[in-house]
Amino acid sequence: MKSLTYLFLACALFVCTTASTQSRIPTAVVRQLTIEPGVGIHTNFGTDFLLTNLVQWNPTKRFSLASHTSFNLNNIYQRDVNYVKTNYNYSINQKFGAGTTFYSKKSSHTALLMIGFKYTAFKETLHNPDLDPVSVTINGFSPDYGLMYSYKKGLKKCFFTFRTYIPLYPWPVKGSNIDYIDGNRDSIAVELGIGLKIK
Repeated sequence: MKSLTYLFLACALFVCTTASTQSRIPTAVVRQLTIEPGVGIHTNFGTDFLLTNLVQWNPTKRFSLASHTSFNLNNIYQRDVNYVKTNYNYSINQKFGAGTTFYSKKSSHTALLMIGFKYTAFKETLHNPDLDPVSVTINGFSPDYGLMYSYKKGLKKCFFTFRTYIPLYPWPVKGSNIDYIDGNRDSIAVELGIGLKIK
């Protein structure tokens, strides 16, 4: 009888401990408003460098709105080859989008359709000592459409974030010519950062 009592107490203690542990397992983290600064590169493995920020607002659990801003140094080294010097080469991107978010206990996955514009500025100068200096400057806007995936890892107010952006411009938006896909490939971005929960 005594051993049965001890067995009952051991089972009761085990059940209580398990229930207490289960209650402490975190549930899915739903963040309504986040700011996520980061750094990144384009996957053409050039010498570019991206400073980025994603602001994401979830008015409901599954629906997400976002604003993505990036400043791209398209050539972090000031090139000076064959008397041609790159004075500057940068882009500013601004996109807005909507999508959906899926949650797990310690992370979340967001898929967004993004639409915006890109401003590109570029200047090179020919400074051959036998010739007068000649400069070429390009400034212009272009559309920017694409798909963004955002992954957030962490339960606290601060968390780690990973993003990738796959452009849909110039192919297939500008045209169906498969040669346009080179422009898409050169604009695929991979970003890492730290997020901050505001609300």
